[in-house]
Amino acid sequence: MTKAEARLKIALHAGRNDNFSEGYIYALRYGFKNLPELQQKFEEIFVYLKELKESFYSPEIERELLADLNEILYESILYISNKKLDYCVVQIFAEILSETLVYLLENAEYPFEAFDSYKENYDDILNREIKQ
Repeated sequence: MTKAEARLKIALHAGRNDNFSEGYIYALRYGFKNLPELQQKFEEIFVYLKELKESFYSPEIERELLADLNEILYESILYISNKKLDYCVVQIFAEILSETLVYLLENAEYPFEAFDSYKENYDDILNREIKQ
C-alpha cells in the first residue's frame, strides 16, 4: 500500500470521499450491523496510520490528515455523549486513537502501543459487548 492509498482510506473513514458509506464515521452516524463490523473499520484506520507514521515526523504535517483524524475523534465523542448502542466500545476506540495521535505528534518511539495491545487490555469490555 502506498502513502497516497492510505491517505484516501483515512479520508474514506472520515467521510470525505465517494465511498463514505464504507467508513467509520458513516457507521457511527447511521448505524452498523454489528460490533465486529465497527471494530474492523477501527482497525483499518490503524493499518493506514501505520503506513503514514513518517508523515507525522516531518516538520509540516498535512492539515487534511489531522482534520480527518480530528473528525473521526469528534464523531466518536458525539456518539459516546448520546450513549448509543455499544458506546463503551466506541469510547475505547476514541481513547486509543487519541493516545496514538498524541504519541505520533510527540515523535514517540512506538506510538501504536495502545492499539497493538487494546484487545488484551480491554478484552473484558469487548467480549461482553460483542456477546450482547
